[in-house]
Amino acid sequence: MTASILHIGYPKTATKWFQEEFYSKLTDIYFLKRTDVFNRFVFTDVFSFSPDQFKGWLAPDSGSKRVVICDEILVGGLDIGFGNGEFAKLMSERLHKVLPDSQVIVFIRNQHTALESAYSHYIMAGGTYSPSRFLGIKPMFNKPFMAYHLFNPKLFDYSKLIEHYIALFGKDKVHVFLYEDFAENPERFTAHFCSRLQLEFPENLSYKRVNMRYSWLALQKQRFLNRFTLGNTPYKQYFLNIPCLYRYSRLITLAIDRHFSFPRFKFDREVHKWIESRFRESNQSLSQWVDSKRLRHWGYPL
Repeated sequence: MTASILHIGYPKTATKWFQEEFYSKLTDIYFLKRTDVFNRFVFTDVFSFSPDQFKGWLAPDSGSKRVVICDEILVGGLDIGFGNGEFAKLMSERLHKVLPDSQVIVFIRNQHTALESAYSHYIMAGGTYSPSRFLGIKPMFNKPFMAYHLFNPKLFDYSKLIEHYIALFGKDKVHVFLYEDFAENPERFTAHFCSRLQLEFPENLSYKRVNMRYSWLALQKQRFLNRFTLGNTPYKQYFLNIPCLYRYSRLITLAIDRHFSFPRFKFDREVHKWIESRFRESNQSLSQWVDSKRLRHWGYPL
């Protein structure tokens, strides 16, 4: 049987498209539903999770088919930080225990646009912090443990996670792809992806983007109204909770971008200068797996 595939993200690298459009149309694989990934694997507590029990559940269902797990939650969240990397490390160890001979798929993205999309996601989840607060440029708390579950940009030090997965699965089993290559020509990229991973090319693929970054106007409107609702994130500042406001405010935000062509949200110059400085060193380590000319072409801090 061909090795299983563990597609771990990153967030905001078309993972949702792969879940809903690509893997779901392959007939020769066993693709784990997101509810099973969450309930049986990710959010089973550390004292209850059993690799043998998970493999025992998986084997009869998957049969002889190639197992595929694809979910960006495996490396962490966007509106929360899942600690200082412990969560991502725990997930990698669980994956290795249950599917040790797997091929690992890692998509990375220029941190400038990746973090803009992460912040956009946070606001649409109900957040209210400014970009500087969200990214930790201006710390929220004096004591480190108080910010333990806030969003942590260390998640986007790609080289560290890649090195960790290589140590677990082996260099020949970890495949690094650039989101920008996919976005530039999805059809050509998908053909190359299928060839490299020994997958059939699905028919009738739609390359319509599943998620779009919101406009500056829509995001600012949403951020303001989020101060009057709980939303879907506990990490925020709000005055009171008006029932149903979050649901209706999101519909208005989506309508603004659906019917009007406002410029997409972008960080200001100072935040981009911080990103350039913050990720330059870690990106230089990526040249072990990705040609530095390609990284420079797509604007990765180097």
